[in-house]
Amino acid sequence: MKKLTIKKTTAVMLAALTAFCLTACGEKPVTTTEAPVSTPAETQPVVITTAAETTPAETTAPETTAAPETTAPAPETTEAPSTEPESTEAPEPFGEEDLVLIVDGVELSLRMDFVPVKDQILGGNYDEQVGQACVGGGNDRAYYYDGDAVSVYTVGSASGEQTIYDIYITLLEGYTTQKGAVIGTTTRDEVLAIYGEPYSTFPASERYSVDGKLELIFGFDGEILSSVGLHDNEVQ
Repeated sequence: MKKLTIKKTTAVMLAALTAFCLTACGEKPVTTTEAPVSTPAETQPVVITTAAETTPAETTAPETTAAPETTAPAPETTEAPSTEPESTEAPEPFGEEDLVLIVDGVELSLRMDFVPVKDQILGGNYDEQVGQACVGGGNDRAYYYDGDAVSVYTVGSASGEQTIYDIYITLLEGYTTQKGAVIGTTTRDEVLAIYGEPYSTFPASERYSVDGKLELIFGFDGEILSSVGLHDNEVQ
């Protein structure tokens, strides 16, 4: 800093001395005036005005309501009748539950004692035939209700029991088995459809059996069911 001050002082003194010398010699000191530095005129920023874009006016077409669609009803198609035979379920296997006949609300089955129920069938009115028992002592009996619409055959014992070995229902109009076979209405083919394959077949009957001992027998008049019976093969 001191050196700079000394240099400036020296320069001033030399300038003053030079001026004094020139004055003394009659020369005017030439004063040079530095032309002012012309600062280029500040140019104002050019503002470019862009004309506003003219957006064509949107023309909205008037809304048109679409006419409701009219759909013609589809023509009904009639399915051709099927030529395939309707499938039928196979009948249930024949069993002991089929070896029961019900008459006037009373269940009758083979090898049961008939004495307790004999007066409960068809008003208890029956004709009775008595014969000497072949085995076991006592008397064999046959009971006929309403003529011979219902016939019950029993084997007697010394104790007084009457054990059923045959039951036949022949003229009881409209009588129906537990599975729906009806005397006077059901055909032979319908019986086979209800009960399945028989144990044995005869011209006028179809027989179903459990173990070949106890049988359910259907009798036919032509092709129409005419009688239903139970039979115990071990008695005779």
